[in-house]
Amino acid sequence: MIERLQKHLLFIGVTALYVPGYMGVNWISSRRSDLHQMVLPFEREIPFIPEFIWAYLLIYVFVTLPYLLVDDLVFFRKVVKAFLICIVVHFAFFLIYPVEYVLRPAVDYEWGGIYKLITFYYWVDLPYNCFPSMHISNAFMVAYMLREYRPVLGKILFPGAVLVAISVVLVKQHYIADVVSGYVVGWGIYWLVFKAARFTNERGRLRS
Repeated sequence: MIERLQKHLLFIGVTALYVPGYMGVNWISSRRSDLHQMVLPFEREIPFIPEFIWAYLLIYVFVTLPYLLVDDLVFFRKVVKAFLICIVVHFAFFLIYPVEYVLRPAVDYEWGGIYKLITFYYWVDLPYNCFPSMHISNAFMVAYMLREYRPVLGKILFPGAVLVAISVVLVKQHYIADVVSGYVVGWGIYWLVFKAARFTNERGRLRS
């Protein structure tokens, strides 16, 4: 019972840090003049496919899966540590090197259907917290972490993470550079939290 309460409190704590922090950093960037763009020459030709918003929203499944599936409190604490590092690293990037996404299409709420969802998301998520993509970092970080916990989950989650990576480009939320850098950050944090100590110990045993 105590472990379950600790797990709930850890999840609530990370959420309480992330949501207002993300919105606050985005608001700060919206008022800055030193914004960067990372458009590759061919990116303006990539089509806008609104249906991929459903794949884009898969990220909320990814970030809640550890909370729903991980019962081992020791492992869950490592998951929380990874998320906290991810938040700090991304917020630092967003503040030090603010990137503005400039390829969003003109979408009208009155078009109805899926466009209502997209216009709402565009309104809530201002186009500034771009580089690296936190969407991508979280998706692949969770896929790697849960593969450690239950190997079979990797077969399910990695294709889902790839789909998320495609979606952020096709719904015009991120540059390709954001996607690549987001993957690097996500993998790096996973390795730091779950692999670094094990790697150091193995090297120590080999030397001895």
